[in-house]
Amino acid sequence: MLGWITHPFTGLGLLWVIGREGATDVALKLAPARSLPARALHVLSALRGGKARARTAGTNLAIALRRLGPTYIKLGQILSTRADLIGEEVARDLSALQDQLEPFDDRTARRILTETLGREVDDVFADFGPAFSAASVAQVHFATLHSGEDVAVKILRPNIEQRFVRELTFLRWAAGFAQVLVPDLRRARPVGIIDVLREQTAMELDLRLEAAAADQMARNFADRGSLRTPAPFWDLTSQRVLVMARVEGTSIDERDLLREQGHDLEVVLTNAATCFFEAVFEDGFFHGDQHAGNMFIDAEGKVVFVDFGIVGRLDWKGRIFLADLMNFLLEGDYDGLARRYADEGYLPRSASTQAFALALRSVAEPIVNQPLERVSFARLLGQLLTMGRTFDMSLQPDLFLLQKNMLMAEGIARSLSPTINIWDIARPLVRDWMIEYRNPVAQFSGHAETALIAAGRLPKMLEEAESALQNLHAEMHRPRKAGSAWLGFAAAAVVGAGLMWVVLKVTGG
Repeated sequence: MLGWITHPFTGLGLLWVIGREGATDVALKLAPARSLPARALHVLSALRGGKARARTAGTNLAIALRRLGPTYIKLGQILSTRADLIGEEVARDLSALQDQLEPFDDRTARRILTETLGREVDDVFADFGPAFSAASVAQVHFATLHSGEDVAVKILRPNIEQRFVRELTFLRWAAGFAQVLVPDLRRARPVGIIDVLREQTAMELDLRLEAAAADQMARNFADRGSLRTPAPFWDLTSQRVLVMARVEGTSIDERDLLREQGHDLEVVLTNAATCFFEAVFEDGFFHGDQHAGNMFIDAEGKVVFVDFGIVGRLDWKGRIFLADLMNFLLEGDYDGLARRYADEGYLPRSASTQAFALALRSVAEPIVNQPLERVSFARLLGQLLTMGRTFDMSLQPDLFLLQKNMLMAEGIARSLSPTINIWDIARPLVRDWMIEYRNPVAQFSGHAETALIAAGRLPKMLEEAESALQNLHAEMHRPRKAGSAWLGFAAAAVVGAGLMWVVLKVTGG
């Protein structure tokens, strides 16, 4: 505990930065006005400088998180997807939080490479350049192999693993402590947010996982031919070093340059929107940080993705729900959408579907009734997710990440062509997908597959149940005191009920 208090960014130093940069306003909105945490935050807010007073709350928070370093920058990225907790304006400010830091020196980079690869850098690379870009977790160098292939080399920052472990441990403790002090925070699930951050950073701290994610997306799009990712060199890739093919392309937001190169911007947008749709709906696996710095257009017009440190996953249930949500919204059927929420288990049984339908209408109508080129489904989804907090709904976490990426996609689309709406492009794709996967035959196939999987588990489950019954039979026939037989009958009833549940689940009853 003493180490947490004295470390500059897990104790008093953290409080100083938060207060000095005026980053207390967001937390004050979450804490009850007269609570002890609120009073402490008011004391901290007195430290803010003159510049902080003139900035927005979200900008102040973004500046403070950047000053605090890598772990807190990642926390800001997570919070930028949670407009339901911090508000749309603050979430928008945090979305602009740049994950850029000063690079570490070349000597350190070469030392890490030598230790990791087990060979001298010059024995592996014919040319190894200085850092091209540097973020909170790793930095990238351009290099050339002796075979002549141009590559990008990603290297984790020195001691970054230890720093993340220390600061995440502190943040999780602080989140749990805050929940105890402010019971109203339990609905916001601060501990859960830190757990999401811990899971995300665990992936980013193992560059083999990033290589696997890029490889997975390349395989998903192999037969579609519309998207590329940098191929990893597996023999040169490890937990701390990733060597991948260097990709060439023009940043997707370089409108004039793309035109000069002969690209049709409408074709570029159609291709990008189709890739987005296919990744989300067909694969349930999408790039989790789709800003212009990670998206390029190559000479053939293909979308090129780089930096797979963050990826999102949407399970089948989530994809079906998202498609239904879009369809109900476009049709203006808010009663049907409210029932869909309830049927899926997202809406608590204590909540009124009629009240929820009215709330859906109040949020959606001002947006859906705009001219199509001005409709923002990302903003709409964000408001629906925000409303979930009011109705105490528990939604799939990656829906929040998806909404953030939808905002990025809309921003890129409008920078290329303000009159084209990417959701107008994606709408027929969603319709055709629903026709294919929401028809009765497809739904029956899905239920049949689930039943087959359950049936495959049945023999083992019955074997375990039989073993439990044999143990129970032996236990019931052991000498015992009067009255203890009732325990045996109770246990038998529990086992019998369990067997009945197994049979019902397998048969679909």
